[in-house]
Parts: sequence; C-alpha cells; structure tokens
Amino acid sequence: MKEKNREKELLKNKVATCATTEGIIVKQLHHEIEHRKKTEQVTQDARNYAESIIDTVREPLLVLDADLMVISASRSFYQVFKVKPEDTEKQYIYDLGNRQWDIPKLRELLEKILPKVTSFDNFEVEHNFLDIGKRIMLLNARKIFRETNHTHSILLAIEDITERKGIEKGLENTRKELEVIKKTADEVSEFAESVINTVREPLISLDQDLRVVSVSRSFYEFFKVNPEETIGQLIYDLGNKQWDIPKLRELLETILPQKATFDNYEVEHDFSTIGRRIMLLNARQIERVLGKERIILLAIEDITERREIEKGLEKTHEELQKLAAELKRTARAKSEFLANMSHELRTPLNSINGFSEILSDETFGPLNEKQKKYVNNILASGKHLLLLINQILDMAKVESGKMKLVLSSLPMKSLLNEISLLVADMVSKKKIDMSLEIAEDLPNIEADDLKVKEIIYNLLSNAVKFTPEGGKIGMRAKKAGSEIAVEVWDTGAGIASENMAKIFEGFFRVDTPYSRLTEGTGLGLPLSKKLVELHGGKFSVESGGLNKGTGVKFTLPIVSKKEV
Repeated sequence: MKEKNREKELLKNKVATCATTEGIIVKQLHHEIEHRKKTEQVTQDARNYAESIIDTVREPLLVLDADLMVISASRSFYQVFKVKPEDTEKQYIYDLGNRQWDIPKLRELLEKILPKVTSFDNFEVEHNFLDIGKRIMLLNARKIFRETNHTHSILLAIEDITERKGIEKGLENTRKELEVIKKTADEVSEFAESVINTVREPLISLDQDLRVVSVSRSFYEFFKVNPEETIGQLIYDLGNKQWDIPKLRELLETILPQKATFDNYEVEHDFSTIGRRIMLLNARQIERVLGKERIILLAIEDITERREIEKGLEKTHEELQKLAAELKRTARAKSEFLANMSHELRTPLNSINGFSEILSDETFGPLNEKQKKYVNNILASGKHLLLLINQILDMAKVESGKMKLVLSSLPMKSLLNEISLLVADMVSKKKIDMSLEIAEDLPNIEADDLKVKEIIYNLLSNAVKFTPEGGKIGMRAKKAGSEIAVEVWDTGAGIASENMAKIFEGFFRVDTPYSRLTEGTGLGLPLSKKLVELHGGKFSVESGGLNKGTGVKFTLPIVSKKEV
C-alpha cells in the first residue's frame, strides 16, 4: 500500500514537474515570438526608413544585387531618366532604357573598380540618352554586405552635373576672356602710350577737374615746357598761366559738357615763349568703363604756317582770277579780231580768185604763155591764202565756242574712199604707195559732213606732204564698240620727241626738209584735233622719231551726244 502511494506521489510530482517545464517552454516560445515580432518590426521600420530616404532625396539612387540586377530605384531616378518602375526593377542595369545604360564607363566602375574596393566616389560618366539628351554624371558607388543572407548589394548614387559643368565651362571661358581682356587692355594702354609719344601732333589728356594726366613728348618739344611743370597742373596754369585762354575755357567748360566730341576748334593765342600761334583743337570726352570719372583728350595742331600759306594762296588765287579774266578777254578779243579780219579778207580775196579763174580760162581772150604763168601763180597763191583764212576763221570759232556742228547721217565707208581720191593726184606725182583698209561693215555716223571731210583731208594731205617719193601712206578704219576708229599713217619725216608737245600749237610746223618744200599753215593738225573733240571723239599722234613715220588716230561716236 505504501509502495503504491509512493508511486502515485512520484507520478504526481513528475506531472507537476512536466507541467512546470512546459510552462517555462511556452513562456520562452512566447518571449521569442514577441522578440521576433519586435525585431521584424525594427527591420521593417529600418527598411521603410531607408526607402523613405531613397524616395525623398533629389539625387537619383539605384540598388543593385550582386548580379547587377536592379532591386529598387528612387523616385527621383524615374523622374530624371524618364523611366517607369516596371521597366526598371528586376532588370539588368545595362538593359535599362532599351540598352541605353550599356555605357562603357559604367561597366568599368561596376566590373573593374568595385570588385577591388568597397566604395568609390565622384566617378564621372558622360553619355547621350535618347530621351533626355547628353548628360554628365558623377557616380558614388557602395558595396553593402548583408549578414542575414550573406549577399552583396550595390548602392549607386547619381548626381547630374551637366548644368554645373556648363556653368564651370562658362566660368572658365569667362575667366579666360577676362584674362584676354586684361591683356588686351594692357596692350591697348601700352599702344595708346606709344601712339601718344610717337605722333608729331601735341596731345594732352586731362582729368575731370581739367588737371593734366599725361602729355605727349611732342607737346613738351613744341611748347617748350618740362614734365614737372605740366603733370598734375590745372591746364589754365601751364606756362605761368599762358594757357588761361578764353577760347580754350569755352571749349572745355561750355562745349564739351554738352557734346562729347568737337573737332577743328580754332584758337589763336600769343605765347611768350613761342610767339603767336593759330591752333586747331580736337577734343574727346571719354567715360572710363570702371568708374564715373571722365578723361578729356585734347589734340593740338599748329596751323600758323598753313594759314599764312592759305592767305598767300588766296591772294595769288585772286590775282590768277584777274589774270585769267584778262587772258580770257584778250583771247576773245584775238578771236574776234581774227574772225573779223578773216571775214574782211575773204571778200576781196574771192574777187581776186574769181577774176584769176576768168583770166585763166581765157574768157575775155587768149593769153600768152607768160601771162598764163602769172595768172596761174596768182590763182594758186589766192587759193592758198583762202585756205589759210578759212582755217584761221575755223580755229577762232572753235576757241570762242561759236563753232556749231550741222549733224547728218554720214556713210563713212564711201566718205573715206571719196576723200582718198582727192589726194590721188598728189600721191601719183610723188610715186607714193597708198593703202586703204576700210572695214566693209563700217556704219553710218551722226556728224558734220564738211568738218569730218576736213579732218580726213587734213590728215591725208599731211601724210602726202611729209612722205618722200617712193614712200608709203595708208588709212585704216573699223567699228570699235559705239565708235568708229580711224588711223592715218605714213613712212615719212616723223616727229622728234621734243616737238610732240608743240604740234598742236597753232602755226607750228615741224622743221624738216619736206616742210621747207611744201605749203602749209601749221593749223591742220590742231584744227583737226579740235574738230574731233567737238564731235565727242578722241585724237592722238604717235611717232617713232625723225624719219620713222607718223600715225594719227582718232575716234568718232556713231551716235553723236553733242548739242548742235
């Protein structure tokens, strides 16, 4: 009985002990569950906190696993790079944005640098994205080891420094530009000083109080002053107050405050050291860029001698005007005299020539040989004298401006051939070879028929006169643009170089053996030149020298522009 009671007691104690142990275990399990809940809550809180940080910061962030797959990304990442979470998370980083993130520099950071170090900052990457364009980024990378699951993850922080780089580049360019500007300013200042000290014209610069800042070397030399008596002095006090000139005060105190520049301001003053001077002043008021002070630059030109020369020239001009008027009056009187005399001589001369022709024709009876010879001499001399008078009259009319052209349409080809026939007898008598080169397409021109014939006849007859027997003469004519060009040439006496300037003087004849044997007035060439120019053409003479022939060229406009 006692044995059974003892066994019951032991069993009871064992049950009690088991119950106690089970209670302890339950309590421990409950405690562990509570601890685990608290730990999970802390972990979740930490995760939420981390995610809140990631989503709050303005800097794009990426979290990658060990295989470089995107675990998560910050909200700013999606905003900056214009992508969506479904296109990002659980994606291979290089595949993001349709492989836009397959950037060699990014591969270098993730595959070569980070395996050797746990962190790397300020890794610069430049890339051109399709959606957002070219970006410059600074990457900070961190390798994170998770103890709980023994895995690695990578935190990638991305800072877009494109604008900053642009600003830095702009600042660098600005700095360089400022250096260039400073260097240029120094060079300009040095250049300005060199100019001031090089020019012969006296220069002086003044501050806003009209005190001398700097002076050119020529100023000291011209006005006989020293630097120590000039720099820093009031301009009116220079030279013992010699520069206190009312006209100068008017320029500096009245004109320049209203007008920044003023040129050719005339000042006349009697200096005790250099005497009376007439000066032209050019003044410039310059505002300094870095301050409100003004600088006045004063350039001084001494025109004393020039004014004296101008006065002399003015007096001479007046005298020349009087002389020109007198010469004009004399020339007019000469022309009128020649015209009147020529007119008065032509009337009796025409009578002499008329009666001589009647006698030569034996109208009133036959003449013996002696009588015929005398009558023919009278007639030849009369015709020569009439030619001379006509040429004198024409020259007088041209010089007095009374020559009028009677314009008509002239067939130049037939006219040139016609005039060449007039000298055919003279050419034949001297056994001269005459060649004509007249263009077939030579047009008609508007000109004075008699005057053009006179020009051509004068030139052809001169060529015959001054060409010896067996020589050659010729005439060329062609169309040249809006003109016709004519040349009369010969192989005759030629013209010496010293006589080329005289051939257009009236009554001048080149002294040659042929001129002594031929008749002439010396008016043919100058009159022809004036008649050509009266038509609006050009006239020139060329010669290789004595016995080397002469060429006379002239042009006539096809359509005359001259008033008739």
